Amino acid sequence: MKFGRFVVLIALVVASSPIVAPRLLAFPYHHRFGQHDVYSVAPLSPRLGRIIAVADRKVAVSPSGSYRAPDQTIVLTDGGWRWLWLANVAHGAFGFTRALNETVVLNRTDQARDVVYNGAVVGGVRSLDGVIAHEMTHGSLRAHFGLATDGRYPTALVEGYCDYVAGGGSLTDAQALNLIAHKQHHPALPYWLGRKQIAADLAKPGITLDSVFARQAKF
Repeated sequence: MKFGRFVVLIALVVASSPIVAPRLLAFPYHHRFGQHDVYSVAPLSPRLGRIIAVADRKVAVSPSGSYRAPDQTIVLTDGGWRWLWLANVAHGAFGFTRALNETVVLNRTDQARDVVYNGAVVGGVRSLDGVIAHEMTHGSLRAHFGLATDGRYPTALVEGYCDYVAGGGSLTDAQALNLIAHKQHHPALPYWLGRKQIAADLAKPGITLDSVFARQAKF
């Protein structure tokens, strides 16, 4: 009986370890750009260093920039089995971070074009520097508001703010307005609405990031 429990425990460790440390999935390429360790399925281009630097600057000058973790690990996948294993139910996302270690994991990337794909017909492409900045901002919010940030605040607020820092999202204004006009659902629409709202809020005199989030806290 004890042996059976031991086997189950080992299986759980093996299954979950890539989620805690994605680089264990044998990414063939590794390089350090600035303060970031980067692991990739594809060869790493020198241009990637400039892309990451752009993302770093976006986060650094944002209202939550003083709370950022500047040395986050970044993992670039090709949207294949590594991404499916790591992303789990979020396989349609452009990227994600785990609150446990703040590693940034990205869907299918094209370094030469500075883009990330998620496979969607509408809103299926985003800039690579924008997605990295978006995911880093999740880390800065958790560093400021705590690990329960994603549950404490509305998704539109959190994701909208991350897109605000990133400088945009996956939907153009025309695409978003067309979706609204035709009452069509799109998973990126709350992000667009949240970004527009927080941009308007932060443009008001005397309004701070803390006051915007405090107003919408669930608990």
